[in-house]
Amino acid sequence: MNNIQKNILNELRKESQKLGYSPRRREIPNLAHQCYRHFNSFNEAKKKAGLELTHHRVVDFPKKAFKLDKDLAILIAYLTADGHLYKDLKGFHFYSNDLKMLKELEKIINNKFGLKGIYGEGNGYGTCFRYKVFNKIVTLFLRDTGVPAGDKMLISFDVPKWIKENKEFSKEYLKIIFYCEGSKYKQSKNTEAIRINFNKSEKLLDDCVHFMNSLKEMLKTFKIETTNIWIMEGNLRKRDGERTKMVAFKIKSVDINKFINKIGWLK
Repeated sequence: MNNIQKNILNELRKESQKLGYSPRRREIPNLAHQCYRHFNSFNEAKKKAGLELTHHRVVDFPKKAFKLDKDLAILIAYLTADGHLYKDLKGFHFYSNDLKMLKELEKIINNKFGLKGIYGEGNGYGTCFRYKVFNKIVTLFLRDTGVPAGDKMLISFDVPKWIKENKEFSKEYLKIIFYCEGSKYKQSKNTEAIRINFNKSEKLLDDCVHFMNSLKEMLKTFKIETTNIWIMEGNLRKRDGERTKMVAFKIKSVDINKFINKIGWLK
């Protein structure tokens, strides 16, 4: 066995240790490709590394796994803004250039569902990380409790009712949505502004305005006032020719500190 093969087997064992079970091809695509190149078979490499060849499926979940709680509100907010359910609904991922945030989401996923995911590179400006989790039962649960499934630019979605109706859950949802899609900047020498915006297909502009109004109504329960919604030019997507618009609103200047104190600003 040459050194390249030995390194591949060591990497397989490391991945298995991280996951807590024998990895699947889709969880380690780059390493799986090396297994094919140097062992002619992914399973042959796993066998030589002393790993199980059977699929590992988590079906025994912690008692709180399918409870509607603040951790679920956090996950739904992040997946709505900077995440994605896979088309086959067998898994989902979060992406960010903030590795610390992904580590927090990793803890929530593990504590709530008993699942471990894997890290990879994401698409974005600068360095971007991706945290991938594979479990169809949990993915379907996330979809059914409020995570949009599909291209979010082209589908309707709103804040789930169970989150809107609970102040604690609303706070966590707002905190994450503003972390992902909000910005804080100097509006003038002595004034700061906090703004949030979403892009949407022109065809679904009314749906996006409805979603933004939901956020405004949730903020109102904390006595945080916001500006009117405004709409700006978006862009023309190269991959499908869809024309988009940007929908935005701001926290009123007098309530910036109230927002930071009552909701929280994570950036």
